[in-house]
This record gives sequence, structure tokens and C-alpha cells, in this order.
Amino acid sequence: MKFSIKKLNLRVLLVFAAILLNSCSKDSDDPTPQETPITVSTADFSKTMDENPTNGQLIGTVQGSTNEGSVTFSITEQTPAGAFAIDLASGELKVSDETLFDFETNPTITGTVKVANGTVSKNALVTITLNDLVEENIYDGDVILRSQQEVSDFGANNYTHITGYLVIGVPDGTGSSNISDLSPLNTIKRIDNYIQIIKNSILTSTSGLNIHYLVGGISITENPSLERIEGFNDITSILLLNLSNNDVLSDLSGLTQITEIQYNLSIIQCPLITNLDWLTNLTIAGNTITISSCDSLRNVNGLNNLRELTSESGSITVSYNDALENLDGLLNLNATLTTLYVMGNPLLQNISGLENIDVYQTLKIIDNNLLQSLQGLEKVTRNFSIISIVNNNSLIELQGLNNLSHTYGEFNIRNNGGLTSLNGLNGLLNIWQIRLLDNTNLLDFCALQNAFTINGQTFYTATGNAYNPTKQDIIDGNCSL
Repeated sequence: MKFSIKKLNLRVLLVFAAILLNSCSKDSDDPTPQETPITVSTADFSKTMDENPTNGQLIGTVQGSTNEGSVTFSITEQTPAGAFAIDLASGELKVSDETLFDFETNPTITGTVKVANGTVSKNALVTITLNDLVEENIYDGDVILRSQQEVSDFGANNYTHITGYLVIGVPDGTGSSNISDLSPLNTIKRIDNYIQIIKNSILTSTSGLNIHYLVGGISITENPSLERIEGFNDITSILLLNLSNNDVLSDLSGLTQITEIQYNLSIIQCPLITNLDWLTNLTIAGNTITISSCDSLRNVNGLNNLRELTSESGSITVSYNDALENLDGLLNLNATLTTLYVMGNPLLQNISGLENIDVYQTLKIIDNNLLQSLQGLEKVTRNFSIISIVNNNSLIELQGLNNLSHTYGEFNIRNNGGLTSLNGLNGLLNIWQIRLLDNTNLLDFCALQNAFTINGQTFYTATGNAYNPTKQDIIDGNCSL
């Protein structure tokens, strides 16, 4: 019995040892536990801000994080150098050198920020875009620049605003300037009076100007080499536009945005201007329109959107334009004028574009060799000063004046070689004075019979015509051959 117990105890010990051995063997086969790797994350930073901030101004914060511990921020590069700084712990970007945040010098500022946790890091790209602000640099007074050196010297001041007028060239008739380049003046955005460009013998373009606001007007005169007008692209309303004696001026695309000229529009002695299409946006004009001595101008169609004048005492002069054929471009203009001159246009064939224009003082239709009719003057009903129909060699009728009922001044019909009758004046009821001179084919005066019968006091002269009846002849019906 004792032997059996000892034997059992031995067996138990052997089993326990086997279990223990097996357990130790399994533990030794398991891998050693690994540590979690450190990671860092960030994102590129971009910001649009106004130029000219102050030192220390907050720009923004570069984002950075890690799965263990904390990150640090540092700048590894930037262009331009020294423009901004970053907080080591928070990632806040701040202005370091305010002078570098200038749109004209550095419209974009860039850099690289390192976000790190120990030896683990990632980079964030920084892009700062600056807004261009209007920086006022005001010159108080008027400016006259007579030479290229004066243009360059004045431009070096980078003025943005002139409170008076700006004259470029020689305004007093003492020769001409040597100005050829207006780019030194490109910082000038505003002029509180007019700009005059005058007597610049070698200036070919107004390129370099960059005027956005003009209180007064634009006068460009006596620039014999000027080909192009530029630099006024934001100007829509001006007081006056005067273009005269610019011998080779042909490109006026820099004025196409103008919608209103409040007082005077003058285009004189510009022989290479072929059309007025650059005025197609003009809807309102002032009290005076003058188009004269533009030898290549064939029509005024560029004025077809002109609807009204700012004054009822306005005037229109279209004179000595050698190639002008018609005035149809004025058809949409509804206006009452004190004065209308249509003179010296040898190829003008009709004036039908004037049919919405009334003239109550001075009306002159003179020296238009191919003009055959006055149709286009139907709106004229009364005249208080002068009507002159003179030297129109092809004129064959006065139709167009058929609504004219009263004239209180001089009425002159002279040297119109094709005119055979006064038909068209039948509606006249009252004539103060009428002169009919040297119309070599005129032989029918019967259109005046009614007016002379009503008012026997009319001052009447007829000489040099094919027939020259007296006033009484006309009243009595002896009015034609």
C-alpha cells in the first residue's frame, strides 16, 4: 500500500512537470510586442489679403498634428526672404516685414513650413496672394509737362491723383515738345480737371496712360505723328472730347467705352479717320457736335446710338468732309438745335438722317455739290434767324422744308444751279425776308403766292434767276414761266 502511494505521487509530479514544460514552450514561441509608429499630418496654407499690412499682423495658422506628443513649426524657405514668421508651437503665421507685402513688388508671397515631431516631419506650402489697393499719392494743382525729361521726372513721384488739369506738350504756341513716351505717368489714375495732349511732334501713341477717373474732358490736338489713342479704357462720361489737327490719327479704340459727352464733341482736321465706329456706345452728347475736315470719313454711322443732347440750345456742324456721303448715323437723334451747318461736303448725297432734328435759329445747307434734296428737314417748322440754302449745284427741289410755316429772319436761296422751282415752300404762311439770287434754272416761284398774299410786308429780292418776278407778279399768279 505504501508502495502504491509513492508510485502515485511520482506520477503526479511527472504530469505537473510536463504541463509546466509545455506552457513554457508556448510562451517562448510568441513574437515580442511592437511600439505604434509616430505620424505627423499637415495641409498646404493659402490666403488672400490686402497689401500694406502692419508688422505682427496675424495672417493665419498652419495646421499640424501628430498621434503622439506635439508638433513644432519652422520655416525652411520663403520668397521674398523674411516676409513672414511662424510661432514654433501654434503654427500662427504673422507679418514679419510689412514693406515686403506690396502688390506692385510682390503680388504673391510663398514659403515652406516644416511640421515635425522629433525626426518625423511633413512640409506645408504657404501661398499668400495680395490684393492691389489704391494708394493715394496726390498732387495738388495743375501740371504742365513740356518735355520727355519733365514727363520722366514727374512720373518718378508715382502720383496717383492730380487735383487740377494735366497738360502734356506745349499749350502756348511756342514750338512743339520732344515727348515720345507717356509710360512714366502710368500711376496716375485720377484727374480732377481735363487732360490736354498738344503739340507733341514725335508722339505716336498715348500708350502708358492709365486714367480711370476724369472729371473734365479730353483734348488731343496738333500731334502730327499721333496714330493711336489709348489709356482711357475706364472712362465712360466726360465733359468734352476734342480731337483736332492730328494728321495720322486713325486708331481710336481707346475711346470706345465712352457713353456720355456732356458738352462738346469736336473732330476736326483728322484726315485719316475713316469712321466713327469707336463712338458706337455714345448715347448722350452735349450742346455742340462738330465734325469737320475729316477727308476720309464716309459716314457717321458710329453715332447711331446717339439719342439725345444735353441742351436745347445745341448745335451741329458737319463741314468740309471730302468723302462724306450721308448723315444716316444721326437718324436716332431726337434734338432741337439753335444751329445746324451742313457745308462743304462735296460727295454728300442726302441729309435724310436729320429727320428727327428741329432747328429754330440758324440753318445753313451750303456747298454740297451732290445734294439733290432737302428731305430730312421735315421737323423744321419755324425759324427765327437765318436759313441759307446756297451753292448746292445738284439741288433740284426744296422738299423737306414742306412743314416750314414761319420765318422771322433772313431766308437765302442762292446759286443752286439745278433748282427749277420753289416747291416745298408751299406751307409758308409768314416770311419776314427772302432772297432768291443766281439760281440759274429757277423759273417757278408759285410756292410763295400764299405767304405773300397773307403778308404783303415781306422783304423780297429776286435776281440772277431764270425768271425774276416781282412780289406782285407772284401774288397775281404770274409766278412762273
